[in-house]
Amino acid sequence: MKLITILLSIMPLVGVFAQHQHGGAESSKPALAKKPFLASSKGGRIEYHLYVNDTTANISGKRKVSALAMNGQIPAPTLNFTEGDTAVIHVHNLMRHETSIHWHGLLLPNKEDGVPYLTTAPVEPGGQYTFTFPLIQSGTFWYHSHTMLQEQSGLYGSIVIQPRKKTYEVEREFVLLLSDWTDENPRRVLNALKRNDPASEWYSIKKGYAQSLDKLIQHKGLGNRLKNGWKRMPPMDLSDVYYAAFLANGKRKESIPGLKPGDKVRLRVINGSASTYFYLHGGAGKLELISADGIDVKPIKVDRLLMGIAETYDFLLTVPKDKTMEFRATAQDVSGFASLYLGKGDTLSAAPIPRPNVWNMDEMMMSMAVNFPNRMNHSAMGETDHSKMNMEPSKKKEPTGKPEKGHEGMDMNKMDHSKMNMEPSQKKEPATKPEKGGDGMDMSKMDHSKMNMEPSQKKEPATKPEKGGDGMDMNKMDHSKMNMEPSQKKEPATKPEKGHEGMDMSKMDHSKMNMEPSQKKEPAAKPEKKDEGMDMNKMDHSKMNMQPSQKKEPAAKPEKGQEGMDMSKMDHSNMKGMDMGKADSLTIFNYDLLSAQQKTTFDSSKPVRTVHLKLTGSMYRYVWSINNKVLSQADKIGIKKGEVVRFELENTTMMNHPMHLHGHYFRVLNKNGDFSPLKHTLDVPPMTSITIEFDATEEKDWFFHCHILYHMMSGMARIVEYQGSTRDTSLARYPLNKLLKEDKMWFFYGSIAAKSHMAEARANFINKSNAIRFEGNYNYGSQYEANISYERYIGDWLRPYIGFGAVKQRYYNIFNGEQTFAQDFDLPVIGVRYTLPFFIDADLRVNSKGRVRFALEGEEWLLPKLFFNWRINTDREYHLDLEYMLGKYISLSGGYDSRYKLGGGLLLRF
Repeated sequence: MKLITILLSIMPLVGVFAQHQHGGAESSKPALAKKPFLASSKGGRIEYHLYVNDTTANISGKRKVSALAMNGQIPAPTLNFTEGDTAVIHVHNLMRHETSIHWHGLLLPNKEDGVPYLTTAPVEPGGQYTFTFPLIQSGTFWYHSHTMLQEQSGLYGSIVIQPRKKTYEVEREFVLLLSDWTDENPRRVLNALKRNDPASEWYSIKKGYAQSLDKLIQHKGLGNRLKNGWKRMPPMDLSDVYYAAFLANGKRKESIPGLKPGDKVRLRVINGSASTYFYLHGGAGKLELISADGIDVKPIKVDRLLMGIAETYDFLLTVPKDKTMEFRATAQDVSGFASLYLGKGDTLSAAPIPRPNVWNMDEMMMSMAVNFPNRMNHSAMGETDHSKMNMEPSKKKEPTGKPEKGHEGMDMNKMDHSKMNMEPSQKKEPATKPEKGGDGMDMSKMDHSKMNMEPSQKKEPATKPEKGGDGMDMNKMDHSKMNMEPSQKKEPATKPEKGHEGMDMSKMDHSKMNMEPSQKKEPAAKPEKKDEGMDMNKMDHSKMNMQPSQKKEPAAKPEKGQEGMDMSKMDHSNMKGMDMGKADSLTIFNYDLLSAQQKTTFDSSKPVRTVHLKLTGSMYRYVWSINNKVLSQADKIGIKKGEVVRFELENTTMMNHPMHLHGHYFRVLNKNGDFSPLKHTLDVPPMTSITIEFDATEEKDWFFHCHILYHMMSGMARIVEYQGSTRDTSLARYPLNKLLKEDKMWFFYGSIAAKSHMAEARANFINKSNAIRFEGNYNYGSQYEANISYERYIGDWLRPYIGFGAVKQRYYNIFNGEQTFAQDFDLPVIGVRYTLPFFIDADLRVNSKGRVRFALEGEEWLLPKLFFNWRINTDREYHLDLEYMLGKYISLSGGYDSRYKLGGGLLLRF
């Protein structure tokens, strides 16, 4: 009965949780009274009506689920304007709870920005809000709800503002709004990310990225996982959520009708997803990028681009003759894609992107840093061993479809290095971008006068090379007598693999070699067909003396022994043997390729304010923050009008974060100096530091946050305050504290197990700083134990607590060494819990009768759906249990308990 009493005591908490699900005040359902979508377009005044309503939709093709729509559609309709127009947009809320609309990337008055309780009043149930603002810019933008998790459920749409004078003549313009879709209630998604049990791993299981013991052994990642587990770093993944579909304009496949061969198309691409980065790539050659975040840039041609959430890019595409071109957006974790098709005829499909090796942290980190290659701060990763970080990935990846043909690269598998003297180089610099000639081959004294050297373009770092893209194919080379001594006086670096320090080919006759080197290649990228590098299949190097070059520039960390070939004395006057690529290589976008069309510098006489912002968080608890404080805990970032404000962004987490500043454009300081591009949203890769700066010309408060929706809702946000400004009077009834409460939300989860030998129940009611926990067990007879406690987080790992317990069972007394029978009710308990390495929970407690107990509890992931749970304490009690997941919320569970013996049954989660 006492167990039942305790269970009943926590039921009010469930009620509180259920009430919070609605996310806002309710009213009776308002009556429909709709006006035309486009109400007026006269005299430069463009007037729209948007109606927001609850609905159901079968987006995934699997089942109908609750959704939110504007004007009855997902995504919302496109709003079209011309620069200089005045936008008048009436937002009608037909739902039972409040909503909001933010105009992403638009420069407008503060009260029109659309962040409820910060800049703009929320649109109340049954109410309407009219936004009115001048359009002082042109480009591709979008709009979305900024209320709770509504954006994930369908409240997003596109905006196109035509310039007064067109910059590109095209036959067609087309908007491609990308998004992700889940059939789950977004609140349940966030709840799953917050919970600490096997259900939190269900998304990675569904994607095929389970970090279980068998997978770690299969992919040679066990050592890395043990090392990271010791540091209490949870398993990695590229994204947090499993999605049922990835969408292009609300569909998996989209097409542009009425196109003719040779037509030019301006494709306006928007990443309107809640938490998905997309690789953009096509099947008909390179993509010409002409605009970023609504501002035209110097055109560049790329093969692939990793697009951050909330960014926009414009491309110029040409419709192929008698072919259909696929433009594909592949999710960063390669769990799915959406496609756009242009033209008629056989399809030129985009080559599939290999699945990432999530079991190798080093490789993962390099692939995630593609937008800012070679800026990763490895020292910030603590004890992580980067000595073997190579831009070339591991071989054993998950199967995905055929890689791009012709990327085998340097295959030295059959080379004989048995007599090479390969001593490691000394004093190498850790993991920085090599300067010209810093690693690789030192050919400073080589005569290349007759070489045919056709350049390739920038390649992607740290991804698995596609077939044929490994560099030199030396399968038939005989290196048996090579003397390959290392270069000297190099900057400190990791130890290379013995024997690959550098080839000094000073006496080689390469007179017939054809060397077509690539230019500006990123390490270990995936070249396209025919970019194999140097083909030396028939070269005889048997008498080569390959001593390394000296005094090289600081370079990146190569694998042990692969520092570079010193060919300083080689005569290449008639080379034809080294084939370094006969076609353009794969060009992977990074921010250094973006260059503004005009200088973007600010007035040098203005004062500069520098603010250092660390992007921080705990994947284990799913709490995301800036400078280790969530939004509700932090002060505003104070700035003054007339300053140049510089944000130094340091990402100390293992996740990409797309950071967005409302109401401003900022300069992304890159290698283009005065022509550094302007953006409103920027991907900050893991362990990377980036500086942005903006001209403080506004007033009042503006939002700055991570645009991964679940990160923002968990605290990764700040308010930028113009000092001396006053809050708009229209917000008098809408206190800022309502916004600040979002990262304090409470989440409820738990489980009930009915087994042949016992019953168990667990319940957790948690938020960022607090937890109320219940656990109990019962053997259907004379023994039971139940405990309820309140704990407070001090940091991520330490939790002192108080509580009450009820027990009726025998236990071993550690002080007198005797078995003792206990039957106590409502005993006060105090204790402390601490998470040890490998996420083992330690619990030290004492009750009011002086009974002391120390317990350890852990969980091991054996197979993708099989978990081993264990508990042990100083009462000489232990519990061993195997759990096999049948679904996210249901498992088979069985094991042995020292008190209740052997049994099994069913476990249900809630």
